[in-house]
Amino acid sequence: MTTEKTKVVPQKLSREAYHALESVVGKEWVTEDRVMIEAYVINTDDAGASLRVLKRDPRMRAAAVVLAGSTEEVQGVVRVANRYGFPIVTVGNMQLASAPVLPGTVMLSLRRMDKLWVDEENMRITIQPFIDYGKVHHEAAKRGLWLGGSGWHGAIAKPCSQYVTYGLWQSDLKYSGLARNAVGLTMVEADGSVLKIGSSAVAGTDEVPFTERFPGPNLHGMMKGSFGGTRGIVTEITLKLHPWVGGQPFPEDRGRPSIEHYFEEAKEKKFDRAPTHPGHKIFWFEYPDLASMCEGTRELARSGIGIAINMTGDFNASMCSYTIADANERSKGYFHFSGYMVVAGFTSEKQLAYEEKVLRRIVDETGGKLWSEEYKPELLDAVSPWNVEYILNTETGMRTIRSNYISHILPPYSTFEQPLDTAEIWRELCKEYGVPGEERGEFHSRMPGECPYGYIGDRGHQMMTELDQFPERTSEKELLTWINSLVYLQMALLEKGYPGLFTVDVGEPWMTTVPEIGPDSYIVMRHMQKVVDPKGVIAPRRSVYSGDEFKELLKHPGTMIRQIMAMRDRFGLPKLEVAAEEDRWKPVE
Repeated sequence: MTTEKTKVVPQKLSREAYHALESVVGKEWVTEDRVMIEAYVINTDDAGASLRVLKRDPRMRAAAVVLAGSTEEVQGVVRVANRYGFPIVTVGNMQLASAPVLPGTVMLSLRRMDKLWVDEENMRITIQPFIDYGKVHHEAAKRGLWLGGSGWHGAIAKPCSQYVTYGLWQSDLKYSGLARNAVGLTMVEADGSVLKIGSSAVAGTDEVPFTERFPGPNLHGMMKGSFGGTRGIVTEITLKLHPWVGGQPFPEDRGRPSIEHYFEEAKEKKFDRAPTHPGHKIFWFEYPDLASMCEGTRELARSGIGIAINMTGDFNASMCSYTIADANERSKGYFHFSGYMVVAGFTSEKQLAYEEKVLRRIVDETGGKLWSEEYKPELLDAVSPWNVEYILNTETGMRTIRSNYISHILPPYSTFEQPLDTAEIWRELCKEYGVPGEERGEFHSRMPGECPYGYIGDRGHQMMTELDQFPERTSEKELLTWINSLVYLQMALLEKGYPGLFTVDVGEPWMTTVPEIGPDSYIVMRHMQKVVDPKGVIAPRRSVYSGDEFKELLKHPGTMIRQIMAMRDRFGLPKLEVAAEEDRWKPVE
C-alpha cells in the first residue's frame, strides 16, 4: 500500500508585485520557475529547515527568486516588498539562516553581485556579497597583500554574509578576522534607504572608509552578529589588507580545485600537501589529555607569538582526508588532543627563529610534544594538506570530507577551560540521545566529546568551541536527534555559565524562550526591530518575535517551543510567567 504524498505548492505573488520586481532587475532576473525555486530550498547548517523540507512544509518554497545586480537593485527590491507587503530572505551561500518562515517569501539572491575594487596604495579592498575569501586572496596577492587569514571554507564562504554571523576565522589570533578588519559597510535598510557605515559616513572624508570608527553610535556593532542580516542587507564591505610576509611565490598561483579539471588535478596532486610559504612555519602539537592542552594552548595564545592557533583534534579527519572512508576511520581517535600554531617572520628571519624557540619551550613546559619527522611522522604527513589553509583555505575548504554536516552550536567566547565543559556536555547528550551517523559507519558526531574544535580569538584573550553533529537530511530520526541534542546543549551550557551564542543575536526561538540571556535582551531586540524593520520585511521572526507573535506563541506553541519549555523544567530554570502586558514575560534574573 502506498501513501499519497501531499503536493507542495508555493504561494505566489500577485501579478502586480511580480511585474514590479521585473521592472527593478529585468525579466531575466526574476523567476517563479519551480526548478529555480527548488534550487533555493537547501540550507547547509539548518536541521530545522531540513526537517521542514522532509515534512513538506510549503513555506520552504519561495514565492519567487530575484537576483539583484547592484545596491540600487537591492534597494528597488526592498521598496517593492514594502509596497506589496511580502517578506524577503537574502541569500549569500545558503550556509545559515536562509530558510523562509512565512508563506509568500521572496528569496533575494546576491549571486550577480560579484565585483571587487582594490585600493593598493591604502591597502583595502571593497567587495560585493558574492565574492568569497579565495577571490579576495587571489586579487590581494597579485599586489603583495593579503587579508591576514581566512574564514572557514574560504572557497565558498562570503565575507559579506559571514560578517552578519560575526565573522569567525580559524586564523584569528593576530589579525582578528572580520572583527577588526571590516572598516566599512554599505547596506540597504528595510525601508529601502541606503546606509553607509564607517569613516565615509563623515562629511569630508574619503568615499571609501579607512576605519570603522566615527563620531556617534558605532553601527557596525548593530550589523555584526545580527543573525543573518536581520537589520539590513549588506551590499558592500570594505576590508583592511596587510603586507604579505610569506616571501615568493605569492599564493595567488595556488588556484583552486575545479569540477571541470578535477581528475587531471587529482592525478597531479596539485592541491595536495602544498609546502608552507617562505617566512611562515606551521607547528602541530599534541597533549596527553584535554586539560593539559587547554593550558598549553592558553600559554601559546598569550605569549605574543604567532598569527594563528587552534585546537583541532579529530576534526583533522575531515579537514585533511581525501576520502570519506579515510575520514571516518580517522575520526575515531586518530589525532586525539592536537592542534596547530603558525608563526611568521614579519621583521626578519631572526623573528621566525625566536618565535619558534618560544613555541618549543612553551609546549615542552606544559607537557606537550610537537609532531616531527622523528615523532609521529605519519600524523605530520596526514595533516600536511593544511600547510597553506590558514592562509587561503581554498583547497581542503573546497572538499572537506564529511557527510551531512550540520553545525550545532558555538558558545560565547570565554576562558580556555570552555572545552572541558563542552566536551563533558557532549558526552552526556551522546549517551542520552544517540549519535547520528554511527549506524551508517560514520563517527564524526562523537568528535566533540573528546576534543572539541577550539577557536582562539580576541588576540589570544578568549576562545570558544564548535560542536557539530552529522545527521542524514532524509532521516527524520537523525534530524530529531540533532534538534533534541541542541535543546539539551543550550540549557546545559546556560547552566554552566555560557548563555546564548558567540554571535550578538541568538535568534528565535532562543531569544524569547530563554530570557535569562541578557537578561531579557529579547525586549531590547524587539524595540530595535521596531526601529529598523517595523513592517517585518527582512527575514521576519528570525531575530526576535514581536509582541503579537509572542501572544500567538503562547496560544499555539510549536514542537520546538514545547521541547525548550520542557527542558527548562528539567534543568530547574525558573518557571516563566506572563507579564500583565501579555506580550512578554515577567523580568528574569
